[in-house]
Amino acid sequence: MADCPFNILAVDDEPILLDIYRGILESTHLRLLPDLDPSSAQDRPAPRFRVSCCTQAEAALEAVERSFETGAPFSAIFMDMNMPPGPSGIWAAEKILKIDPAANIVLVTGYIGSDSGSLPRHLNFCDRLLYLQKPFHPQEIVQCASALSAKWRAEQQLRFLNLDLENMVHQRTQALQRTNEQLRREVNHRRNVQHELQQSLDHLKKIIGGTVMAIAMTVEKRDPYTSGHQQRVSELARAIGTEMGLAPDQLEGLAIASAIHDIGKISLPAEILTKPSQLSSLEMGLIQAHSQAGFDILKSVDFPWPVAQIVLQHHERLNGTGYPQGLSGERILKEARIVGVADVVETMSSHRPYRPSMGLDKALEEISAKKGILYDPDAVDACLMLIEKKRFEFASPVFA
Repeated sequence: MADCPFNILAVDDEPILLDIYRGILESTHLRLLPDLDPSSAQDRPAPRFRVSCCTQAEAALEAVERSFETGAPFSAIFMDMNMPPGPSGIWAAEKILKIDPAANIVLVTGYIGSDSGSLPRHLNFCDRLLYLQKPFHPQEIVQCASALSAKWRAEQQLRFLNLDLENMVHQRTQALQRTNEQLRREVNHRRNVQHELQQSLDHLKKIIGGTVMAIAMTVEKRDPYTSGHQQRVSELARAIGTEMGLAPDQLEGLAIASAIHDIGKISLPAEILTKPSQLSSLEMGLIQAHSQAGFDILKSVDFPWPVAQIVLQHHERLNGTGYPQGLSGERILKEARIVGVADVVETMSSHRPYRPSMGLDKALEEISAKKGILYDPDAVDACLMLIEKKRFEFASPVFA
């Protein structure tokens, strides 16, 4: 699969631009992404693309449908915004995402400021929709195609992993149901039946916890610089929830969700996760899409807690400036607000590829200064109480 070329669709009403797309992407001498290890450049072959071209939006829809019929979907689609006399690129993008929700679309235009206002509301923030302004540099096309194709391939692999996870949970649930049915037939007294059911439930929770930890370790294996981040966030989040008086069942769901809150980063290229310098706007957009990607991975898993929603909302902020949905106030789950505080404290207090640790004092100063604005006041107060008064420490300390 890795040796097969990625299928790219270019849509523009100017044939000369389609020739440019084909010339840029099918050139064998261009590399997609800069090597982190220059010594390996000669050993790594340049990735390849197969480019299909259309001049109108309707033809693009037909091409996407054909790609599904032939089992060769497009990893990235470059779409001109305006293609008179036919429908616009925005119209085509909305239709394509209904046909192929996994499509990655780059809207190409010379007037981003005016055209973006005509987007349908549900497309205004979407990890499947990016902008590229004309005139573009060839390397911009190469880098866009590279990042989106790598993301597309990772998502294909994640779909298979997600199916395996669903099957595992389903099989374990069936086994639990059979065990419970057998217990109901064999045990005469209600107290014994309830006791056995509780044992079975505890066993299922341990299975879910073990599965979750395996997933968390898989994510962190791809990024050694933040190894242990999710586990430390889970430790602090659970301690904050306990300080706030959350019920035991809520605490269990909080611990599970916080332990895999960054699972969506598994869909990102490792080069972005470990980049030792400032991220570009395109790379930052891909990073910010990890909350939605994590939700998409977990939403069909039947957890007894709102794990997928907590993962989706952990970067939302009280004043509505967070992402991906711009939620505010009580619309954000309490557990997600707790994870948000724990995530900020752990991240600021830890080293990253692009900066040294900012220190615990700076982290506490950040959440104190923006309490009630960005961060939940109760969660902030509980966090300050734990660290300043009760001397909370991680199992693996990270604070200087």
